Amino acid sequence: MVHSAVKTVFVVISSVLLLLAVSWGECFCADISTDDIAAAIQKRIKTAKSRTYGLCCDSGERLYFPAEVRIFYSRRGFSPAWTDSEGPLSVSNSLLKILRNASRHGLRPEDYHLASIEELLSGTKWKIFGGSPLSAESSTDLEFLLTDAFFLYASHLASGKVKEEKNKAWFLRERAVPDLTRAVEQALEPKQMEAVLESIAPYSLSYVRLVAALRKYREIDRKGGWPIVPAGAAMKKGTSSERVSLLRERLRISGELPKNMDFGEKELFDDSLEKAVKDFQESHGINVDGIVGTSTLEALNVTAAERIRQIEVNLERLRWMPEDLGRDMLVIVNIPEFRLRVVEDGNEKLSSKIVVGKYGGNTPVFNSSIKSIIVNPYWSVPHNIAAEEVLPLIKKSPEYLPYKGMKVLSGTRIVHPWTVDWEKVTAQNFKFQLRQDPGPRNPLGRIKFNFPNPFDVYLHDTPDRRLFEWEERNFSHGCIRVENPTELAVVLLGKDPEKSRKQILSATDTGKETVFPLAKPVGIYVIYFTAWVDDAGKLQFRKDIYNHDAPVRAVLERPVLPSDQKTGR
Repeated sequence: MVHSAVKTVFVVISSVLLLLAVSWGECFCADISTDDIAAAIQKRIKTAKSRTYGLCCDSGERLYFPAEVRIFYSRRGFSPAWTDSEGPLSVSNSLLKILRNASRHGLRPEDYHLASIEELLSGTKWKIFGGSPLSAESSTDLEFLLTDAFFLYASHLASGKVKEEKNKAWFLRERAVPDLTRAVEQALEPKQMEAVLESIAPYSLSYVRLVAALRKYREIDRKGGWPIVPAGAAMKKGTSSERVSLLRERLRISGELPKNMDFGEKELFDDSLEKAVKDFQESHGINVDGIVGTSTLEALNVTAAERIRQIEVNLERLRWMPEDLGRDMLVIVNIPEFRLRVVEDGNEKLSSKIVVGKYGGNTPVFNSSIKSIIVNPYWSVPHNIAAEEVLPLIKKSPEYLPYKGMKVLSGTRIVHPWTVDWEKVTAQNFKFQLRQDPGPRNPLGRIKFNFPNPFDVYLHDTPDRRLFEWEERNFSHGCIRVENPTELAVVLLGKDPEKSRKQILSATDTGKETVFPLAKPVGIYVIYFTAWVDDAGKLQFRKDIYNHDAPVRAVLERPVLPSDQKTGR
């Protein structure tokens, strides 16, 4: 009797399975061949409204790279790349696995058609019932979505997701973008998908290290982040309080304090904690004194989640950077760090504090080449400064111009200032050029480094040495003031430092403008990074002094738009 009941249940189940198999087969019609899929791909491409518009899926989902998708399939005679008559190929799963992990680069997996692709793939589970895995039309949808997802992800790895904000504030030589159709052809070779896509991402040590830092901070955030240290009196060595215990835990989690060290009395601010605080201050651009004051506490209480977003923004900026800056001598200015470095063949030859533009007079991001060094330079006052700032001072005191050593020029002709009715001159009708003579009051100081750029930005000395004592040094109208101009000049001039130093100092003593051409132009990159990993492997953070991070982050966090991919210089 039991045997009979089991037999009956088996018959019922078999009947249900047969009905499902039949209904599934009816849903997708007859079995399809690879040629059927190719014909569907060709028909979809041929009937699209234009080369760059109208190519989409039956679901209506738009493609981001319709022209490239068209070219890719046309080149291969419209044969499918990701599917065949049996359903999706293994390369489909390889790509999906990578796309699901796009967040390791600070990108959104959702941007790459994942929901639609996975919905199409879910039907292949019914293959066990004997039905065709996908219709020719559904296979075409899957083909287009996977190819477009590859192009989109590869383009983001190659040159970033954010286009508009880059174009507004980033005027560097751009990173070369590979031929994406050739890249996808290479990726379709056996076991090549991951290798090809990883080769498209930046391979610089800076990028690899920052990806690793993102992974570390995500793990910290997953475990709950770090505690907030309440506001209160400054803490320093010898302080004993519950806040010290929280400070200790905060620095243990982020790594400044060893995790397994026996700290003894946790509420006591001891030598080991002072060292950890100094390490933290150094990696956040804060005055290194070992005292937890306002600036240090503010940086300590930035959450791990916020630091993750900061890292993601700067990974995006690294995707904007040229891949290879070369082995020749190079000057690198990082604006939020308030620091200039000279590197050659991977080695740092000089590091110097700098002053950059104040908020509203932002120092721009760009690259150029230093071609000469000018000792005792004249200063041609920018028109906006002359009209808006100097003119009121001239009106207030006619002695201002001779006191400052300024000349008034009309074209190339020097105009005596007493012949001008300054009361009738306004910022709107100001047509003169002001030029300041070399000397102790010249804001360019004694040395100027000459490189062409459309922003009238200079790298120069300054008579106001006190500015370099400040922690945050954004005081200029946009130009870059360097603390050690003589040392920088000596390094740039080349092989005989002592001879170069004597020449610079001798020329300075004359008080006359002297030009020293460089034997070979030296590249200069003025960049903007608020998070990076230094050569010692230490993660560095800086304040976003120009509020450049927020617009980039907003684009990274929102869904990608088709128009995003067509915006570019």
